Amino acid sequence: MEYVLGIDSGGTNYRVMAADLQGHTLGSYTGQPANHYCVPEDQVKRIIRESLDTCLGQFGGRRSDCRYLVVGTTGLDSDQDGVFLRELYGQIPGLDCPQYVVNDAELAHYTVTGGRGVLVISGTGSIGFGRDSQGHSARAGGWFCTILGDEGSGTWVSKRALRQLGRWLDGAAAEGVLIRRLCEELSVYTREDLNNIAVRIAAPPWKPPELGKLVNEAAAAGDPDAVTILKEAAALMITIAEDVANALRLSEKEPGFPLGVWGSNILKSPVLYDEFCALAARWFPGSPVVRPTRTATEGAVQLALERLSAGQTTSPAVC
Repeated sequence: MEYVLGIDSGGTNYRVMAADLQGHTLGSYTGQPANHYCVPEDQVKRIIRESLDTCLGQFGGRRSDCRYLVVGTTGLDSDQDGVFLRELYGQIPGLDCPQYVVNDAELAHYTVTGGRGVLVISGTGSIGFGRDSQGHSARAGGWFCTILGDEGSGTWVSKRALRQLGRWLDGAAAEGVLIRRLCEELSVYTREDLNNIAVRIAAPPWKPPELGKLVNEAAAAGDPDAVTILKEAAALMITIAEDVANALRLSEKEPGFPLGVWGSNILKSPVLYDEFCALAARWFPGSPVVRPTRTATEGAVQLALERLSAGQTTSPAVC
């Protein structure tokens, strides 16, 4: 049976979906992440091949019957990344179909906006991607978290909450719902306790505690510090959107462009999302804020079918 494959290779999961040439789902699988910056190359290859074969095994699919592959992947941030990842997928035995390998932000952009306008992602990390009606593209943010990235993301919210906890330990912030919840969650009551957490975060893989849900719960309970953190995150996401829009001159050339949002940190936070929409109405008058209605793997499958139909066979240069 002929089919296409759509892959969403993110920082948390590796997702594969297969569909026949009419778009009907044949199989899907979610496995462990395959980010080549965090996982050894031999393990990346193993994860990819095992995930593909598990998906194909659900309907008896053969690699040789695949007619198109679309991959949206984290870690594609340079020309060198592009060469490595495209060779990686191109060398899978038996998978000789045309392949389109792009940054996962570009896949999310297509999935939400249909391929035109601006998308901002606020999940574990953050990034912005945009494309105008002429096909020109731009991106902003997405820098590695240890230097200057992740503005407005779940990681940023967690770090900002820890900073607020530090202010309370300094005697500079009042105790409220957020502080009490943080102390309870992290067992932090002294400067030494917080410093111990900071030392752990400073070591690879540079992962702070995931505190976004806690911050949202505190905000829902009316904690002003939690609300401030989430509104600050929304302002940072608007800045990323503005950087992309300015790079493409969208407000000037294509006012009213769609402004998509993606990622659990913004979509599951009423305070952050509502503040983002309020700021968007002022910064980008007439631009609708668009939420996703399908998954990234569904978007990858649709893009594979479109590119197959149009006879497109090449992957783009890295933005």
